[in-house]
Amino acid sequence: MNEVSASELLAAFGADSEVNDLAKDAINSGAHLQVGIEPIPAARLRGILWGRVRTLQRRGKQAVGAEECLTRLAEMGERGLLVTYVDDRKRAGYYFKLYLDPHPLKVIGCFGVNILSGDEPIPGRM
Repeated sequence: MNEVSASELLAAFGADSEVNDLAKDAINSGAHLQVGIEPIPAARLRGILWGRVRTLQRRGKQAVGAEECLTRLAEMGERGLLVTYVDDRKRAGYYFKLYLDPHPLKVIGCFGVNILSGDEPIPGRM
């Protein structure tokens, strides 16, 4: 899967939640999207996210959706997921990381962190 349009991504969300609603609003408002092209095992993504959440907590950064996202990633085991970034910082919003099941396209988990534009995220490290 090389590209995902904003409309395809919006249709891929499941149940409404605070973080999903914030991410969908960002996408609807034209936030920049960056979709990964290589699936990564969910178990590996969960380990990375767990470490990132701990770092954010130590730094006092506001995050939404972390607990739910970690649970959903654990349920996926070794299934390969795509990682998508949604950058809504221009509207003083969140920097989101979405985990997508590519077949069929479905948002498995969504995590957002409220960072200032000067706090540049490192792709793959949020």
